[in-house]
Amino acid sequence: MFDIKKAKEQENFREIKKTRVHSKFIEANGKTLLNLGSNDYLGIATNVSLKNEFLEICKDKDWFFGSGASRLVYSANEEFDKLESWFETKFGSKKAVIFNSGYCANLSCISALNGDKTLFLADKLVHASMIDALKLASANFKRFAHNDNEALEDLVKQNSDKFDHIIILTEAVFSMDGDGADIEFMVNLKKTYQNVLIYVDEAHSFFVKSQLGLSAELGLDRQIDFLLVTLGKGVGSSGAVMISNNEFKDIFVNSARSLIFSTAIPAINVAWTNFILSKDHSVQRANLKEIITFLGISDSHISPFIVGENKKALALSQKLFEAGYFVPAIRPPSVPLGKSRLRISLRGDILSEDLLNLKEILDENRSN
Repeated sequence: MFDIKKAKEQENFREIKKTRVHSKFIEANGKTLLNLGSNDYLGIATNVSLKNEFLEICKDKDWFFGSGASRLVYSANEEFDKLESWFETKFGSKKAVIFNSGYCANLSCISALNGDKTLFLADKLVHASMIDALKLASANFKRFAHNDNEALEDLVKQNSDKFDHIIILTEAVFSMDGDGADIEFMVNLKKTYQNVLIYVDEAHSFFVKSQLGLSAELGLDRQIDFLLVTLGKGVGSSGAVMISNNEFKDIFVNSARSLIFSTAIPAINVAWTNFILSKDHSVQRANLKEIITFLGISDSHISPFIVGENKKALALSQKLFEAGYFVPAIRPPSVPLGKSRLRISLRGDILSEDLLNLKEILDENRSN
């Protein structure tokens, strides 16, 4: 059982936050702050003009706030097919299937791929949903040091003749460090070892700096066997889409438990996603690239400022709060012990001048 007393002693106790978001701001503890703690990387989820335009369209549509059934019973309307068709058009010969969330998709798709003759190789920093899936399925799996190509290749070499399938699990852009996977290296491994398959979670890359995510930006998306896209971050919506070949889609439809046994997300959410995908977001992407360069912490919209101790991370987060910035402190188990940090989530609806004071405070704490 979770030890509450110990968590409090280690400055690692958490509580659900009571806040309210609007546009690029968040209201917390009576203050209005620039929201740099969100995964709404383009500012779509809180864009008032987009919301109002969409609601006008809704008046004449049969889009409701409940779907009424699992999609294996029925689909609420054609918006589901429209969304899956959009992905199938963009990703060529691939097939798409909608899930309620990225967590649900990882949990049930990885479990569906499991078997006695399958080995999973997971980057040490992959999302908890992937690790949960492996553990719940009692899968054969090994973890390799983060982005350690040599360690990954050694594991493939050692196990290539022992398993029918070796499935490499990675994120495209990692959620806490903001760095990218070496997808090209993984694709080359797949070319060398015929039983290697690649599973890439594009949760923090899809629709952000480029429309289709990192794998597509590198021109490698056709080489990826399982491409998971979540819609609750860059797209500012909800749900997820698994992109694979037709055979694997059939496997997921018939054995992915969160698809089979969950009521589908409401049609109005799917319609909102289709609406957003039809829009041009190039201005926000250009803004995002500019502020990434301005802040200079990383080349990613996820800019981690490593502090170390939990107490120091919380203190710096509070200092920024007082200066008008909402930047949460991230502590173990979300990050390794001794690696507590501020996770600065940049967004395409803010400009460099919004970050002047933030940059000054961070520069002061770098020197300390």
